[in-house]
Amino acid sequence: MDEFLTWEEKEYLLDSFCSEISSLFPIEAIYIFGSRRFKTGSLRSDIDIFLETEAVLKPSQLRDFIDENCKALDLFVLSRGLATSAVNESFIKGEGNDDIIAQCRAVKLWSSRDGLLEGYAEHSKQTFASHIAFEKTVLPNVKIKMSLDGLKRRLEADGLPIDPILGENESEVAERLIKVAESLPTYKIADFPGKGAARESFILHPKSEYDFQDLFWLSVKPWISTIIRREGPETTFDGQKKISDFSIGYSRFIIEMKLAKDKDDKREIVKTLDGLARFYRDNANVRFLLFIVYASRKADIDQRDWEARFSSTTSQPRVTLKVIYVD
Repeated sequence: MDEFLTWEEKEYLLDSFCSEISSLFPIEAIYIFGSRRFKTGSLRSDIDIFLETEAVLKPSQLRDFIDENCKALDLFVLSRGLATSAVNESFIKGEGNDDIIAQCRAVKLWSSRDGLLEGYAEHSKQTFASHIAFEKTVLPNVKIKMSLDGLKRRLEADGLPIDPILGENESEVAERLIKVAESLPTYKIADFPGKGAARESFILHPKSEYDFQDLFWLSVKPWISTIIRREGPETTFDGQKKISDFSIGYSRFIIEMKLAKDKDDKREIVKTLDGLARFYRDNANVRFLLFIVYASRKADIDQRDWEARFSSTTSQPRVTLKVIYVD
């Protein structure tokens, strides 16, 4: 844990980036992709960028640009159906540039003909933590498969939902599930069938993390009941046993929910999150850990600080923490 380090949140503006890098290199278009494009990353996440060009760009010069401007940048040269990292030379190959752009669902920020484009505004300001040593994205060094059947086979092998498909990887699945979790504090009695004062109180005024877990279960069970499990299976390591709140793919994707009503809860949750992260890190089967912390304003939780501290895109398992205010 690095919670006692002194660090600051820095900003990097992509309009300045587009202007500066296009003035230095013969670039035709600039795209953002990865977790920053989907807004599923944290302050620890690198900023993945495609630089589309027909020219030969020297990786050493691009690395110098990264060092001088923003160490969170991860630049990939996209040319003739091949995207290659300037940092570690990992690559991905497609039928053409458009193939790679479509499969990565990249968003065009700038073109040499039109300048900054409409898609730029949503991604204009990027923030990152000053103390992070960014691990650059490693692409899979394989040709992209366009087939939907191929995608389903890969997702099924990874234990991820295929009916419906929630995303192409754990981060995208987490993003969809977070949207469900964010909606829970807004539920009304009319959103659920049935009657009774107890049920109404449970829906309108959830008082414990178990109430939120119940609401989450009611929300996701109808459409992913065949892939998600509640309270199981049991995970064991070095004599310790833990039953997760929710799991997907035989514990490859774990969801843990907590509720912080006050500062006492806040202190306990900090200890719990640290312990859970260490526990799951020692279980090779766990690949992705999603922490959802519901928080009252009385708990005085800094959302950005917590999401940066407890999220990690480089460790195994990868961890995403989302703070959701309930009042």
